[in-house]
Amino acid sequence: MRRLLGRLKRAIFGAKRARHERQGQTPVGGQTLMEPPEWEYVPEGWARPAKGWDVEAVARAYREKWPDYLAAIEAPNPLGVHHETAQVTTGDVSAHNMLVAFAYVVALAGREHTRLSVLDWGGGLGHYWALARSVVPDLELEYHVKETPAVCAQGRQVAPDVVFHEDESCLERSYDLVVASSSLQYAEDWRSLFDRLAAATGSYLYVARVPVALHAPSFVVLQRAYAYGYETEYLGWVLNRHEFLAYAAGAGVSHTREFLLDALFSAVTAPETPVEHRSFLFNR
Repeated sequence: MRRLLGRLKRAIFGAKRARHERQGQTPVGGQTLMEPPEWEYVPEGWARPAKGWDVEAVARAYREKWPDYLAAIEAPNPLGVHHETAQVTTGDVSAHNMLVAFAYVVALAGREHTRLSVLDWGGGLGHYWALARSVVPDLELEYHVKETPAVCAQGRQVAPDVVFHEDESCLERSYDLVVASSSLQYAEDWRSLFDRLAAATGSYLYVARVPVALHAPSFVVLQRAYAYGYETEYLGWVLNRHEFLAYAAGAGVSHTREFLLDALFSAVTAPETPVEHRSFLFNR
């Protein structure tokens, strides 16, 4: 009888645990623990294990939302479009600021060209390629995207006009415009990546959506991106703005324009919080 009661208790407790875990909670001593925060300060830096961006779920989420994204950015719709939320959202002022800033960069880089060559480092399925076609329809684009193998496979299906690269051979030539939007911070050695991107820049380098610290030295955070359908977490830098710009100046590019973004996050115990994002346009 005692064994039977024990098994029954374990079964009941197991069912409760499963229900709590589905709700993002784990029972402990009659209480519950909420799921870990989206953003976490990582004092040990890049020694922390993390899945990273190279997972199938990211490519799958991009592909599922692609038709909605294309429809949302069609003229004359406003460009308040977020494609990295769980569903494509429209009418968002902060997204509008972000996309219009990119539209300005493309128009500036393409003002003396009938054909603009672009390298988009971490460019998804070619989201900015589609945006560039929408906002500057008369500009012919030679568009290259560097991405993970899973994203490249999906991109070749939905955006056959884009050249997708799974390795860094794309850096062996130069481009009129090099874009790294929300991607530089995910390189452990961001300085080396910046050097390579700058070297591939013929005219303009646009490093966008960079988390910046205005006072604290650069530090590392972890983002859990499960709410966006990515089913992963990844490490990334919060770069000290002065350090970043000083390094860029030494890499042979000049700081041409800076863009403010309405994007903040807080990581408990981080050296600086909240953290804002900025975008930077450089010219060779």
